[in-house]
Amino acid sequence: MVRTKVAARARIACATGALLTMVSMAVSAVLQAQSPAPGTGLVDTLLQRAAATAAGTYAMKGSAIEPAAAPLPVLVQADVLRGPERTVRVPVVVGADLLQAAEIRLRVVSIATTGQAPRVMGNATGTGAAGPLRFVHEFALAPGEYEIQAVVGQSSAGAGATATLVKSRLTVPDVWAGALAVTPVVLGEDSGEARRNENRPFSFGPTSLIPAVQARFRQNGAIRVAFRVFNWSGKAGERPDLTAEYLFYEQGAKGFHFFNKVKPQQLTVATPGDSSDLTGGAATGGMLVPLSSFTFGDFQLRVSVTDNRNKQSAEGRVDFTVSP
Repeated sequence: MVRTKVAARARIACATGALLTMVSMAVSAVLQAQSPAPGTGLVDTLLQRAAATAAGTYAMKGSAIEPAAAPLPVLVQADVLRGPERTVRVPVVVGADLLQAAEIRLRVVSIATTGQAPRVMGNATGTGAAGPLRFVHEFALAPGEYEIQAVVGQSSAGAGATATLVKSRLTVPDVWAGALAVTPVVLGEDSGEARRNENRPFSFGPTSLIPAVQARFRQNGAIRVAFRVFNWSGKAGERPDLTAEYLFYEQGAKGFHFFNKVKPQQLTVATPGDSSDLTGGAATGGMLVPLSSFTFGDFQLRVSVTDNRNKQSAEGRVDFTVSP
């Protein structure tokens, strides 16, 4: 009996020791996974782990990566234009207001469909000095669903380094054929500069839009939005006959609810289609919206465009915040 109890205790001790060893190895593996590889900066580490990491601002705490106390807002926006030989041009702009010089990493990844693995469609690297950052890189993408992954921050892996990871869903419409299509709605500022050649990103009609560096706007100011419309109906030589509605929704406890709207806009002028303009076929829309009547909080603008000839409709959305 005594020998049996001793043997049982020995087996329990061995099992407990083995279990503790396994737990110790698991904890060690987790800590190692949170630490950058030797020689790898925080910015590159966040990009490498973007698929499994939540968007947000992170900091180096010792040798581990943890959420940062002070966030660095980063805004990612995209434009869509026609390219040569029926290609689709997608300029992407990374915006931020930097307190010090920073590194930028930008990547576009395909959204996996059934039976397919996500693929990296393009990468870009840059730097930004202190102040407003607008890093623009253009990708050639096929129509489809993508995720834009951007990291902005200090490249160092040392303690105190911070960086922000942003992940943004992007739908690239077929701008050469198919149903009525609205490109992503861009938040920005109006430079007031006339552009003779519209074959450039963030130029909408006669003016060039300066993309915003963040989606937060003061209540005593205004926001400017712009977008393009492709595949509208009409005979050769006809101008588009489109109506754009601007509906604003406010974020509440149960989601977005209707806040207000502005007078519908008639889009009847197409982008010039001369030989130097590869965006031929696009109608441009947008407006300047004063925010004095808005409350403080989060909002979503929904732009609904209707082709008055065939009654097709398409929609674009963009989120923004109104602050004191």
